[in-house]
Amino acid sequence: MKIAGRIFAAAVNLFGDRPGYVLAFCAGLFLALGYGQDGINLDSATYAVIARNMAESGSWLNPHYTAFWHNAFGEHPPLVMWAQGLIFLLLDPNDSSARIFGALCTLGSVLCLYAIGRRVDGRGFGFLCGAVLLLTYNYLQIGNSTHLDVPMTMFVLASLLVFLIMERSSVTSGRAVLLGVLLGCAWLSKGVVSGPIWVGLALAVLIWHRQWLGQRRFWLIPAVAIGIIVLHLAIDQIFAGGRFWDHYIQGQISRRFLGRSTEEGNPMWLFSWRFVQLYLPFVILLPIGAVEVLRKRIRLLYPALITLILYWTFYSTAAILFYHYYVPVYALAAPLVALPVWRLLGPARTRKVVAGFACLWIIAAAGVGIAGVRLHEIRTPELYSLRDQMNVYLSDRPSRDGVVVGSGEPNWDHVAKAAWYWRSDLQKDTSFAAALAGLQSGRYAYILADKSDTSMIGNLVTARVENVRELVTNDKIMIYIYSPTPAADST
Repeated sequence: MKIAGRIFAAAVNLFGDRPGYVLAFCAGLFLALGYGQDGINLDSATYAVIARNMAESGSWLNPHYTAFWHNAFGEHPPLVMWAQGLIFLLLDPNDSSARIFGALCTLGSVLCLYAIGRRVDGRGFGFLCGAVLLLTYNYLQIGNSTHLDVPMTMFVLASLLVFLIMERSSVTSGRAVLLGVLLGCAWLSKGVVSGPIWVGLALAVLIWHRQWLGQRRFWLIPAVAIGIIVLHLAIDQIFAGGRFWDHYIQGQISRRFLGRSTEEGNPMWLFSWRFVQLYLPFVILLPIGAVEVLRKRIRLLYPALITLILYWTFYSTAAILFYHYYVPVYALAAPLVALPVWRLLGPARTRKVVAGFACLWIIAAAGVGIAGVRLHEIRTPELYSLRDQMNVYLSDRPSRDGVVVGSGEPNWDHVAKAAWYWRSDLQKDTSFAAALAGLQSGRYAYILADKSDTSMIGNLVTARVENVRELVTNDKIMIYIYSPTPAADST
């Protein structure tokens, strides 16, 4: 026991007064554990394909996805794809390099929370803010990818940090320009989804800092932020024919938020219920922290609280609640969750918590590494598992394109994974006869069949008499090819 006590005392001396370094090290350690793992999910594969296309074609200002789906891509702003494309210029495009930018933004989010907490109530509180986010596995899981939400959230947190600095000192031209750039980058990461931080900071100014409105340098903030948006829209008009404006601004925004379609948002209780399920046990502390902020009038956390409420309201209008929608809510809730813990522990105990956190995190990381535990789920692993086999098969074909038969939207998982792992574009045809003719003529290299589509499987089985045979199969999909000489393509 004495030896253990001495070791822990040494850890307290080593780590206790370095909470920022501990957070950075622990975040980096977690992200490194997933760096070399196989497989990325649907959205990651989609944005990685777009970024790879930018790097290989040089078409940075007119992004495109595949030849058949979103050839002119205007679904989201391009900042994350630009950053990822620059990484692909330096490194080979693969699952590991596709995680780098998201991982850096995850680390940036943790450090922004530390800096916010430190300015509110010291280094100990800053550590607890960052530690809450580190213990929110859903955030780190999504962060180790090319999702757009974590970069946007990092810019949201950085905007709050600069705003807090201005509250505690003054509005300078440099800070105003920096805040404008950060707000512009939040927009360039995920467009209108960054809206709550714009509204939250505007409300904070109108309620508590109206004197800023009389300062010329304050107006640099909206001038720079709006200027970035206008510049992006001008680039879109000039180089992409206004695709982003037509599809995103006039399409997605009007469809989802102005009620011009049959898509309906989810009720607030559903978002709240799913958040409670994902955020346990921290959700118990969240209302306590919010009440504490209001009761103690901790004005430095008011903008974060306002923005959190706005995001909570904003996402209740989403037609479908995906798990990455909770990312900014996790981050904005972290200071409120950390506040009652900070009140309970105080500075002295928090030093010990910092040391204990570092030790336990290192031990857990070593255990995960030795055990070879996979930290990240692979969606549609059926296409990933066929990566090498399909690349060998497609290497000597006149076309690498595949086709699926059916009506309605394609299976976007299959489209993304085929494009990323096989460098193969998936077309979609409503006619089986037309798809078969394209396969026999060499227009398509393969037909991909989902085993849940029994009619499709029946058509392919019947067609085998015409030299259409099974190349590969697993639990969920079948892939068929045209082979006049079956033995030549046996696997």
